Amino acid sequence: MPRVDAVDVARGIALLGMMFAHLGPQWVGENPPVGQMLSSGRAAPLFAMLAGVALSLVHRRDPHGAGSVRATCVRALLLVGLGLSLGSLDDMPVYVILAFYGLMIVVALPFRALSTRVLLVLGLGWAAIVPVLLLWLQIVHGPVVSDQAELSDALPPWRLLAELVIWGAYPAGVWFAYLLVGLAVGRLDVGRVRTAAGVTAGGAALLTATLVTGLVAIERDALGPTGTHGWRLLFVHSSYPYAEASWDELWLVGEHTSRPLNVLSAIGSALLVIGLCALVLRLPWARFVLSPLRSAGAMTLTLYTVHVLWTWRLEVGATDSGVPREGGYDEWLLQVVVLCVLATLWQRFVGRGPLESVVRFVSAPPWLAPERESAPAEGRGAASRA
Repeated sequence: MPRVDAVDVARGIALLGMMFAHLGPQWVGENPPVGQMLSSGRAAPLFAMLAGVALSLVHRRDPHGAGSVRATCVRALLLVGLGLSLGSLDDMPVYVILAFYGLMIVVALPFRALSTRVLLVLGLGWAAIVPVLLLWLQIVHGPVVSDQAELSDALPPWRLLAELVIWGAYPAGVWFAYLLVGLAVGRLDVGRVRTAAGVTAGGAALLTATLVTGLVAIERDALGPTGTHGWRLLFVHSSYPYAEASWDELWLVGEHTSRPLNVLSAIGSALLVIGLCALVLRLPWARFVLSPLRSAGAMTLTLYTVHVLWTWRLEVGATDSGVPREGGYDEWLLQVVVLCVLATLWQRFVGRGPLESVVRFVSAPPWLAPERESAPAEGRGAASRA
């Protein structure tokens, strides 16, 4: 099961990266923290790409069960409901991705019929073109402040749809590029050294090209906080929606800017992580050493939800005490240790994660699933984790 294990380890890395983006030190001095440079704006896209990988794997191995259109749509509704419910909590400090995630996996369903090459070309083309359209829309429409996606946004429903597709923290209209590339990667046998090395090299090349292009193209006076210059401009945020968007932002590479270079760069880093995970897992010691990370990646829905609620309680406690919460390594490390230990023990003695079990039972109940004894072991493993 090398391919499934690689996906689980990569998903664990994505989870830890998102946790670091929420809990780690923030950029307040001259230089951005190293952890923020590595994880912020790259962990969530990796998570989204892996959604496409899982969607492809499950559909190919279990097309009439967990990979069916019906099961996927039910799973998406559950994710949207959970995401909006978490976002509805007062003073939620985390922009919850689950509702955007649920919408994208439904939209991706018809694209599963496309070939691997077409999916890859379409995904990269989507990443280059659709962000330009989004920037144009932001310029002509003017700023739209879209905060947390929550249950109150569901009425009228078109307002929620516009928030999820265009104006939200993870605009699905742009982020769908990650799903398309993920669908293509899910067709590849990254358990083979040559394939994994190709994915790694392609990701590294794309990441390097976007960073170099961004560094060459951006202008000091057009972007970023006052005094930001040089390589630091690669990590600045867009001023939108708190200021008018401009075409100068087209060259931004910074986290969650949803500009072309940002999306292509995040695709490159995601491919790099997936390929490296597949290569490292071929080492004899890797499966044992990375087992906590692999266990966390096998139950990310449960652990992500626990992380969101835990971080929310930290924010509420800081608000009640009147002392603003500052990001740091200690809060992140504590959550990493606790959640990875819990995941390892749960996987060892129980199996599928609790929320994963609920989603699987509701979306693909056993009495509706056809006999699948002949399905390859790797397919069954992929289906159980999706």
